[in-house]
Amino acid sequence: MNFLRTPFPRPKRNRKSVLLLLLIGLACSLFILIFKPFKIENQTGEWYIYLIIFSFGIIFSGVIFFMEFVIPAIFPKAFKSWNLGKALLWYPLILVVVSATIFFYKVFLADFQSFTIKEYFLILGRVLGIGITVTFFILGAVSFFNRKKLNLLSSQESYLIKTSSFKPFRLNISEVMYIVSDDNYVDVHMEVKGIREKKVIRSSLKNIESQIVNPISPIYRCHRKYLINTQYFKVKEINSRSMIISLRKYHDEIPVSKKYAEHINTILHVHP
Repeated sequence: MNFLRTPFPRPKRNRKSVLLLLLIGLACSLFILIFKPFKIENQTGEWYIYLIIFSFGIIFSGVIFFMEFVIPAIFPKAFKSWNLGKALLWYPLILVVVSATIFFYKVFLADFQSFTIKEYFLILGRVLGIGITVTFFILGAVSFFNRKKLNLLSSQESYLIKTSSFKPFRLNISEVMYIVSDDNYVDVHMEVKGIREKKVIRSSLKNIESQIVNPISPIYRCHRKYLINTQYFKVKEINSRSMIISLRKYHDEIPVSKKYAEHINTILHVHP
């Protein structure tokens, strides 16, 4: 259940996201026309059939735009505190709605001659196959040409931190460099818009860890007194007995316990 409560990013409502969605729709249309998957092709030779086939990709993008941008604008409360559990329910629903829309569009054009459950599931499978294939190709191409490393999904998320003596407060994970325990307090060392800051919180390190460390978070424990954001660190010294890591931009050095050393070393070399 804790895994399902992991914060999960929502698509940003901006021009770039809309253009990317339109690009995916156009790519789906071209993919169908060129490769003719599932024997989707113009068997009559009539020019308008090509337009109908091309329109499937546009419908694909249009329905996703409605589900991902229009509905959240109408019902904003339902999309607050978005997490992995909600995403696992939401995206299959989008798939069903997209398939249903294309299904009704197709049977309408065919005078409802193929209005059957079997035909709907055939379209559902085709939408899944074509949509995933084209989407992953487009996203891969965009990430390649941007030349940007993909961050872990939760790195840009903010977490609502609860303590027994403080009011709940928001902590942006991408700004956290490391957290160190100091008796009954923890010091949160951050970099906010290029400026170093330190936030002192009356809490145990274990309490903070339970709220921000999850399978897709860049935050890891490296010592009984330290939590680190691996995106800010590099290995400074390592041998069979000890390991020291340091911030990339600053001089702070942090020890790594022996039981965490191999894991932290692997992470820092995989995500340099």
